[in-house]
Amino acid sequence: MKSTLPIVRGLAFLAASFSLSYCQTNPYAVVNSANQNSRVDYLVIHGTSENFAESLRLLTTNTPNPVSVHYLVPEINDHSYTGDKLQVYSLVPEHRRAWHAGRSYWAEESSLNNRSIGIEVVNEFKCGGSTAKPLSESSVRDVSCMFVPYSDEQVYLLITLIKDILARYPELDPIDIVGHSDIAIMRKSDPGPLFPWQRLYNEGIGSWPDDEIVAKYMRLFSGSMPAIKSVQLALSTLGYEIELTGIVDTQTQFTVRAFQLHFRPIDYSGALDTDTLARLWALLEKYRYDELAEMPL
Repeated sequence: MKSTLPIVRGLAFLAASFSLSYCQTNPYAVVNSANQNSRVDYLVIHGTSENFAESLRLLTTNTPNPVSVHYLVPEINDHSYTGDKLQVYSLVPEHRRAWHAGRSYWAEESSLNNRSIGIEVVNEFKCGGSTAKPLSESSVRDVSCMFVPYSDEQVYLLITLIKDILARYPELDPIDIVGHSDIAIMRKSDPGPLFPWQRLYNEGIGSWPDDEIVAKYMRLFSGSMPAIKSVQLALSTLGYEIELTGIVDTQTQFTVRAFQLHFRPIDYSGALDTDTLARLWALLEKYRYDELAEMPL
């Protein structure tokens, strides 16, 4: 029988060489500080307004207005999607910044690209009109949209993706899972009123008001609604970008519309009503309780 000593010596040499090489390429002493957190504090969901093929092109190639996103979720009924089954497309690694949010604001944080994961969901909704005019000249009536439902297959795939993301970022606050319209109230309407926020909530994703708390505030506000400045403060406390002017101005109408698109999609006219306010205060009680305790009605 042949001696195994040369083989053992050879393995030992390789191990020593690997160790030396590792030390040369990783010369740092690693001591993990307790003073750190995840870069990811927000999850932003978008609707593409384009089909899959055009969405993929816009999100992956150089264009005059370059955009990107971390994930793209196709639609099974899209003629431009040629796959046999739906599959999530990963376009930007989660630890890198994607350019999906643009000018954005949520919960006193601006430029959410820096601290968010973006998901584009293929949906060919269309909006007309313009919100590019100065704020003082704009109106919610300037925006007219035709929204398209999301298929069950697509929503199931999206839920699976988000649960996978949340497993990596369990500290992500439910109220910080938002739509594009939440963080860019004057510019965006996606993912729109047909996006199933409540279904996602029932799967443990995102935020939604509790019916019994909504009913409590419906009774409270049935006699007298809060002052406009209190409503603006409530919207700001929840996370929206709004100035406390004390009047129902254009920015207030757009902010209320954004809130309704997410939390009261049956009517997103931007008009204040008891049901909208009850949902707003119910969300504050559930997700911003400490701040609510200090707020005047």
